[in-house]
Amino acid sequence: MILIIQGLVTGVLAGFICGLFGMGGGSLMVPAIIYVFNMPVKQAIGTSLFVIFFSSLSALINYIRHNQVKTKIVLFIVPAGIIGAQAGALLTSRLTETAVKYIFITLVTILGIKMLFQSENSDACEIERYGRIQAVLIGLFAGFTSGLCGVGGAVLLIPLLYIFLKVPMHACIGTALIAIFFNSVSGSIGYMVRGLVDYRIGLLLAIGSMIAAPFGAKISINTPRERLRKMFAVILILSGLSILFK
Repeated sequence: MILIIQGLVTGVLAGFICGLFGMGGGSLMVPAIIYVFNMPVKQAIGTSLFVIFFSSLSALINYIRHNQVKTKIVLFIVPAGIIGAQAGALLTSRLTETAVKYIFITLVTILGIKMLFQSENSDACEIERYGRIQAVLIGLFAGFTSGLCGVGGAVLLIPLLYIFLKVPMHACIGTALIAIFFNSVSGSIGYMVRGLVDYRIGLLLAIGSMIAAPFGAKISINTPRERLRKMFAVILILSGLSILFK
């Protein structure tokens, strides 16, 4: 019974964060799974990707309803992200637990700090100016991170969309959720094949996350952009530091 309660509560928190920040919940779910269930890092990553499939889909519906998805960008970052996620999953199975841990810490902390001091974008999106190659590279890099660190790709995808393609914050989240959904499918398959997914805990987390994700999305859409960006940045920094002290 305790395991069920822990799984559902952790899933609710992760799902809410997924809807609020479009992070897939992975940058918080991986540390949570490690702390709460005492799971090895690699298995925690695989289980996190499994859950992100459900939480991202649940949150995405709300962003689509409010037209906060840049479909032109999606056409480039999603296929690239799927390829990148498989490469990341392959590499992490060959790395040590310590290496994966410090890669995770470094990525989320640096990007969190950079996002914290970025200025807010206008409603204009500069996919036409920067071109398709940049969008593909962003997708590859974010997907690779998803497979490597189990973070759904948003910890890189949202900052990169914001910085290089000048996508407004709300649309960054909505657009990222589509890529996160497909990245999680691709990445979780890689972990399933290698036996690195705990389905019992994963299903409990998935149920909780699907319930809470729409509520997080609703709050996010109604939150001013600048405040949302700063909140996103702080969450990234804290999630990286939390793993550092594990």
